[in-house]
Amino acid sequence: MANIKDLKKDINFLMEEVIETCFLHYHLRGETPEKREEIDQIIDDIIVTRNNLIHKINNPEVDGEKGPGKKFFNEILEEMMQKADEAFDKLGAAEK
Repeated sequence: MANIKDLKKDINFLMEEVIETCFLHYHLRGETPEKREEIDQIIDDIIVTRNNLIHKINNPEVDGEKGPGKKFFNEILEEMMQKADEAFDKLGAAEK
């Protein structure tokens, strides 16, 4: 990870990709109101996730005088990837 700015860009990029994929499925597979509600929920969840991750970066919980360490940012990266994978899994399940 180069810096915080790049991490925020990565979060925004990945979450936008998830949302774009949801919109694609929404227009291609969202024939029923139930399917549309499922996809809307996935979009809402990913927006909340994005906002929470950015908030964590902007307001890190720091122990002591030093700033957040590499472990803190690696945990954010792991959470970002996990949430994106979960969203894609939910989207795949909604397609069936």
